[in-house]
Amino acid sequence: MKVVDGIDTQKKADELTEQERDDYFTKMVLGKDVTEEIETSRGKFTVKYPKPKDTIAIGKIAAYRRNYKPVEAFDARSEDENIITATLDVVVVSGPEWYETAKKTNKFFSFVEVPSHAFIAELYGKAYSFREQVERSLDEGAGPADQRLPAEKGADDALDGGTFGGLASQ
Repeated sequence: MKVVDGIDTQKKADELTEQERDDYFTKMVLGKDVTEEIETSRGKFTVKYPKPKDTIAIGKIAAYRRNYKPVEAFDARSEDENIITATLDVVVVSGPEWYETAKKTNKFFSFVEVPSHAFIAELYGKAYSFREQVERSLDEGAGPADQRLPAEKGADDALDGGTFGGLASQ
């Protein structure tokens, strides 16, 4: 083990090529988030692409709501709703006035309190589609962050597993 002088990460970032600085992957590694504004039947929401740290947070929230009991102790629908609402609690950055008011009124506000299953499915489906677009972009080593991600309806062939695994986007 060695003790070294502080490493200047800004200098390393400045040394990146222009293409590397514009790459989604590089931008996220350097602490940026990729977000998208999505329109729903209940207003516009800003969602972010979930990084591994977000996926871990989603898992922790879901485990807490299960009282740390194993997934097998719950029926599939309950666990799906648990994962969906935990995911929305983490990836939704902002929303319409009713959402912002609910968050201000109840500092522990969660999507588990939203009474419409159809709306939850709609919001989650659109967040899922956005996540899948970013994932494809990262896998392709896609280019500039200024380039708009392609929008595709009904893209349900996502990788199985993880936060969005096995759940339909429409």
